[in-house]
Amino acid sequence: MYKPSPFLAPLLFVPGLIFETVIRVRNLTYSAGLRSARSLTRPVISVGNLTLGGSGKTPLVIYVAQTLRNLGHTPAVLSRGYARRSLAISHVLPPGEEVPSPACVLGDEPALMRRRVPEIWLGISPDRYAIGREILVRCPGVIFVLDDGFQRRRLRRDHDIVIIDRTQPLLRNHLFPRGSLREPLSGLCRAHAVVLNGTPETSDSNSIEKAIREISPRIRIFHCIQRIVSLMPFAIWNARESGNVSSVQCTTAWLAAALGNPARFLKDVEDLGIRVAGSRFFRDHHRLTRKDWHRCIESARRCNAEAVIITEKDAIKIVEPPDFPLLVAVQSTLIDQPGEFEQMLREAVGDAQ
Repeated sequence: MYKPSPFLAPLLFVPGLIFETVIRVRNLTYSAGLRSARSLTRPVISVGNLTLGGSGKTPLVIYVAQTLRNLGHTPAVLSRGYARRSLAISHVLPPGEEVPSPACVLGDEPALMRRRVPEIWLGISPDRYAIGREILVRCPGVIFVLDDGFQRRRLRRDHDIVIIDRTQPLLRNHLFPRGSLREPLSGLCRAHAVVLNGTPETSDSNSIEKAIREISPRIRIFHCIQRIVSLMPFAIWNARESGNVSSVQCTTAWLAAALGNPARFLKDVEDLGIRVAGSRFFRDHHRLTRKDWHRCIESARRCNAEAVIITEKDAIKIVEPPDFPLLVAVQSTLIDQPGEFEQMLREAVGDAQ
């Protein structure tokens, strides 16, 4: 998670002010109609966030795509595909089509989305409008899910969902680089719904909801919990047999992960009753090298850990697993009012068939 040192605050004040000015002017040009967004001919549901670092966006995209599938629609996820081998190359994958080394070709998050919801179309490109049109030529009846789309205003969307992680500062936060905000909180006036991720643990919870209501009185607010539902041996997870295997029991573990919010991952593992003997976290999207794995395994052995626990986002990038018990934390998203959330998606899609 991006968290600048307080000692750097004076040096970051001017860059932060410049960044905020640029963002506010950009948003104003779109709101005033001075810049126009391009439109696809099918409904577009955007899932985004306000902060840098892990907020739970990818699991929510998966949840939205699965819900659309359950409603009888064909979702098409549009993603830029961060940290893939070549950002300049675009890809369109229909359901059932595989690519070698999907995390390298598509990016770790889109590869995970495709694994969790294999029925989706997947469009990977910096230009989400162009790749969306390409998908429409081949499948005119899709419903688009725009991954990380809240700040991507060049593509018109029919519904904006913003996920906010309760463990990250919001009301006392600043715009990048002084803080982790990608745009001012006032940007929530564009959103149709907010999903608050995590269990309310501080008095700030009511303040967050109150602030959101003041910005947008009619916005829908949902609550969700993204938790680990099972621990699967990597070999079984990799063979896609996890649905037939019970969760492995583990009492002491070492954590290794490359993600935006390692603190939440640590807490989720501890909530399972597992003692975390140690951990090593890498920057988001990092692909662990042999040297990285060697150091992690040596540390895990020194701590007498039974296994190393990783996320699915890390597992999707592994080609040669280390010679040590490796458990994959399989996560699930639970919305507090799934019926209302489903109805919201029905309304967003409208009469589209």
